Amino acid sequence: MSQINENAERQVELERARVSAIGALFDERLAGARASLGQVLASVADGAGEVYEREVAAGRLAGEVRRLEGAEGGLVFGRIDLADGMVLRIGRLGLQRDEDELPLLVDWRAEAARSFYEATPVHPMGLRRRRHLSLTGRTVVGLSDELLDGSEPTAGDVVGDGPLAAALQARRTGRMGTAVATLQAEQDAIVRSSHRGVTVVQGGPGTGKTVVALHRAAYVLYAFPKAAEHGVLVLGPNARFLDYISQVLPSLGENDVVLATCEELAGVVPGAVEGFAAARLKGGAVLADALAGLVRSRQAPDGDFTVRVGQEWVRLEEGEVAGVRQAAQASGLAHNRARRVFLELLVDALTGALARDTAATLERLDAEVMQLTGVDLDRMAARDLRNLGIDDPPATGADEFDADAVRAALLDDPHLDRAVDGLWPRLVPGDLVGALLADTDKLAEHLPQLTDEERALLLRSPGAPWTDADLPLLDEAASLVDGPPGRTFGHVVVDEAQELTAMQWRMIVRRCPGRSMTLVGDFAQAGPATAARDWNEALDPHVGRRFDLRTLTVSYRTTEEILATTGELLARIAPGQPPVRSIRHGEEPRTVAVEPRRLAGDLLRELRAQSAAHPGELLGVVCADDKVAELAAAGVERYARLVPASQARGLEFDEAVVVDPDGIVAARPAGERDLYVALTRATKRLCTVTVRSAGG
Repeated sequence: MSQINENAERQVELERARVSAIGALFDERLAGARASLGQVLASVADGAGEVYEREVAAGRLAGEVRRLEGAEGGLVFGRIDLADGMVLRIGRLGLQRDEDELPLLVDWRAEAARSFYEATPVHPMGLRRRRHLSLTGRTVVGLSDELLDGSEPTAGDVVGDGPLAAALQARRTGRMGTAVATLQAEQDAIVRSSHRGVTVVQGGPGTGKTVVALHRAAYVLYAFPKAAEHGVLVLGPNARFLDYISQVLPSLGENDVVLATCEELAGVVPGAVEGFAAARLKGGAVLADALAGLVRSRQAPDGDFTVRVGQEWVRLEEGEVAGVRQAAQASGLAHNRARRVFLELLVDALTGALARDTAATLERLDAEVMQLTGVDLDRMAARDLRNLGIDDPPATGADEFDADAVRAALLDDPHLDRAVDGLWPRLVPGDLVGALLADTDKLAEHLPQLTDEERALLLRSPGAPWTDADLPLLDEAASLVDGPPGRTFGHVVVDEAQELTAMQWRMIVRRCPGRSMTLVGDFAQAGPATAARDWNEALDPHVGRRFDLRTLTVSYRTTEEILATTGELLARIAPGQPPVRSIRHGEEPRTVAVEPRRLAGDLLRELRAQSAAHPGELLGVVCADDKVAELAAAGVERYARLVPASQARGLEFDEAVVVDPDGIVAARPAGERDLYVALTRATKRLCTVTVRSAGG
């Protein structure tokens, strides 16, 4: 064995011993958390207060157990040696035996770990050495050192390739893993940003936008406790993508995470897919204004109000009703909640009217008695009271009226409640959307800025199934009618954010009142429903210009050869957007031309050949959406993941086979952007299968 290998083995053994000690402390902490949770769950609570305290304690301990269990895999992955001799090991969480001692393990999100990611030979940040550890389970099997201070290697240094090179060459698994050990300085600067509001991360294919966003979410929950109190929402374009990223945050120790699509946020399963033109219209913010206008039209729009109370009819003038309406609207409550305010204020007005009517009736009776008999009933009552030694004046008509009792009776009067429905009816979100979209007159009234042709596209048959484009409208209607729908979150991650319509943005912003968000995307990859051309257009209605825009410039996934084939396409779909720089080289992309009738057979032969040549690697076949059923029936899924082009965003494969590029372009508006996405999914090899024309 060479001296170099002996030195490496010696360093590996030293690191194994240290990692073993860290693992022992970790096991101790995990066992303690589990035991404490068991004790709390087994305890007997006496009374509601103790039950509540037990539930709170159990929830806290269960969260701690999940956090520890999530961090167990790859617990330790790095080490930094400072120039002053201090050594810190970096891992998924922090572990320390004594507050007066250095921690055995530093959480990767801690400020002390920043230099592990951001130090360079030009800016060593006080480091002499950065060490990357390779582990199988908890056993160190290899390591690699980077010397950052310009010093010569010593006997204790093992200089070699870092983990990034290994990660880039590793086979795809169909699930995204963490990059906690391989974050690059450009990425880590975004992850650790002190900005507490909206952070936008843009970048071309393979730049790690999604990885950065998920690690940013984990950092926000670590660094900003108020955001952590309410958990994280990760919003993705489709269920396939969410499954792909589902393990990242739990493996970083964050378990209070909800993964969802916009459909799942709305809580409605669509029964149909909207056409592109209508979907684009329904995604416009003018629909929010239209729904709000329709709600206002149901809120005591005009006229007086007359209702029978007991045996009497009471009338409120139009001006009184308008004042009550304005006061209820000024409450800022959603329609159905504001209805109660309207009812209470209306009852106040009715009670006042009844008091005035009662007083007027008694005065009229007194006057009639005086006129007929000459007797002043009030004076007579006062004289009789004085004779009895009582000096208080007699009650007037107003004093005899018990306003509180009348008001309470009116608030509980079902007849009055039904009468108020004529002024301020209770609304159902679906009925509200249906009422707008099924009525040409209402569409014309509330959407005057649209053309007749555009309003015709929006027209919906009563009873028709809801479409995917209707869901943000239903969510908007729910917020207008019942108030904030669903849970709110401390931080929201939106992947493929360039895909969102204005109405979908409104769904998201409602669920993040603190406006702590990480948004990632690339407008060169925008789909057909996207109306915004850049982040300013997309975000201005919601957060103004108060967002931190960061751009990733280096592609770690896509090879230089693959990016080169997309240069002309990128220039067409995103003029002025510079291409990213790849740090990887690979095989030249191939093109295979086939006859239409032989497409399935030739594709299967290509997939069999690639599977045999590269066993264990992940193959992906990307095609136009309308080709999926045909290729699935031919058996493509025996060899590869079959993905419609509309759902390929964010995915990656060792090899991508793009079937019929012209068909992908023709299948949807903005089809060239779908093709750009398809061509940039591979980490190693790209094969394009073109279909010859009938005369070719």
